[in-house]
Amino acid sequence: MLLEDLVEVLRSGDGNGNGMIVRFRLPSGREILGMPTENFYGGEWDLGPTWNYLVDSGERFLLDTGRWGQGGKLLESMKWCGFTGAELDFVLLSHGHEDHDGGLYEIVRATGVTVRAHPLYPLLMQYHKEEAPPEARAEFPASCWHCLMPASFTEVQCVRYHQERCGLEVRPILEMDTPSEGGVSFLNVPGHCPDSLAVILGDEAIMVGDSVLPDITPHPTREDFFGLVRRILPPHYSEADQLYGLRAYLRSVKKLGEIGRAYPEILVLPAHRLFYGGRWNGIVLEDRVRELVQHHIERCSDILGILKSGPKTALEIAKEHFEPRFLKGPGIRMAENEVLAHCELLMISGDIVAAGDGRMAATGSTAFEGLILAL
Repeated sequence: MLLEDLVEVLRSGDGNGNGMIVRFRLPSGREILGMPTENFYGGEWDLGPTWNYLVDSGERFLLDTGRWGQGGKLLESMKWCGFTGAELDFVLLSHGHEDHDGGLYEIVRATGVTVRAHPLYPLLMQYHKEEAPPEARAEFPASCWHCLMPASFTEVQCVRYHQERCGLEVRPILEMDTPSEGGVSFLNVPGHCPDSLAVILGDEAIMVGDSVLPDITPHPTREDFFGLVRRILPPHYSEADQLYGLRAYLRSVKKLGEIGRAYPEILVLPAHRLFYGGRWNGIVLEDRVRELVQHHIERCSDILGILKSGPKTALEIAKEHFEPRFLKGPGIRMAENEVLAHCELLMISGDIVAAGDGRMAATGSTAFEGLILAL
């Protein structure tokens, strides 16, 4: 069934969805309200607003709370729809990034609602300064020990957000794939974030957070982040690619692709760009996963092509690979991180090696595609 056949626009917004409120009526009678909140930090890396979803499926819960400073605006949108927040059984977090849990403190303070998330979320949102390795940014919670952003960005965007959320009580979801009374189940899809969840409503709808987006590709983490937090993780997390890096991300999206294959008509609700550029962006899950896997194959191939002229650093590769408009301000750090995530996989496949001084060199092999397809 097409996205446009299920959606009812209750309140119009701008051309990218800001200010919009929509309702999805599923064949079973379940209803989902989509309430996007503003999410723009400047520059060319524009994801569009964060889509937060109020789900009525026997249980009534809100998925995500927008970025820091948007909690009150989300409450206003709920009130416009006839909800005060007191009706919620819980707030659920798709993952622990500021544009998804930034409004959480404001909403909990106003409503007293219970918070639920993946078990890693309450662990990573704490500071653990005594466990932080020397190379970590220990002034942040463990989730951000690897932070790449300059102080000029983090002091404005992050400090109060971290201080507020670390004091919240979070109830971990312990049974991921066992449907609740309302028929809701959860799937851990790490790679973009170790605590990422997809939320599944039977065979009718799936809310995929940032794991699968239309038009754009989510940023993968890097496997070397695992070394920073390993000491605070439960012992069953013993390998980096269980939680971090491009390998973890590709395994996750392939799991989502299997759901799309089993339920080709399932409604896919992403956290960004559901409506953007004046149009709806429906997702056929299996097809979109195939596109995402191919995108990462092509990016690895491009990196090897750039290295044919000789060893280069990730920053030098990023400047050749990305358009200049994406390299402005914090964008350069995001681009460098993208390259490093792919270079990790290329090193694992044996297609590149470290060449000293932070440079990487191609070995002449191209085993990466087989590795990716075999994940």
